Amino acid sequence: MVGVPAGWTERRPGAVGGVTGVPVPTLNGVWAYRQDADRGAIAGLLERVAAAGMPYCLQSARRYTGELSELAEERGMRRNADLPLMVLTSQAESSRLDQGDLVIEELEPQQAAVHAELAAAGFDAPVDAFLGLMTPAVMERPGVRAYVGKIDCEPVATAVGVSLENHVGIFNVATLPPHRRRGYGAAITARAVCDGLDQGARWAWLQSSPAGYSVYENLGFKLHESWECWITT
Repeated sequence: MVGVPAGWTERRPGAVGGVTGVPVPTLNGVWAYRQDADRGAIAGLLERVAAAGMPYCLQSARRYTGELSELAEERGMRRNADLPLMVLTSQAESSRLDQGDLVIEELEPQQAAVHAELAAAGFDAPVDAFLGLMTPAVMERPGVRAYVGKIDCEPVATAVGVSLENHVGIFNVATLPPHRRRGYGAAITARAVCDGLDQGARWAWLQSSPAGYSVYENLGFKLHESWECWITT
């Protein structure tokens, strides 16, 4: 995983495993994205992930589960909340969004800490987790864009867009608690989506929290499928 000092990824047919080195279960693990993903290969990836000593997850589209849930239970993992995978195929809704007084800027790689501090405060998580994940080296990678939203020059929101092949993924959308319910999360998400589509992506995707679901739905995202998630305890 280029740019993350303790990170790596490994692909197997139908699945990918990886470690960021950040001690958050959903930031390390194995993701099975095809029905033909081999159980033995997934087990091997889980062994490699577990050897890193980080909490980790196993995620799979609900229609691909079965043996994978048995594999997770054998490893003593527990079922976590399902994660809705949402997809947007047109920027029509996002491009009409009024940003109001929010000024959105794209961050430079050397400003990685700005994103990390906002994301940590927005998610009520340790700032070191985001500092280890969104490093200047990561932000220098082609297709990676981090944003800050400001009100009267004060940073209040952040998000990350990552363009890869024909799609753009949206991550780490966070708004500081005193500034929520004012549309800032929607506006900064829309900016990340539109930049990705303007630069050649044909669709956008994200995994939503329960709190963010209606926000993304109003932007035009639609539920594609739910992913089951198991995490280490």
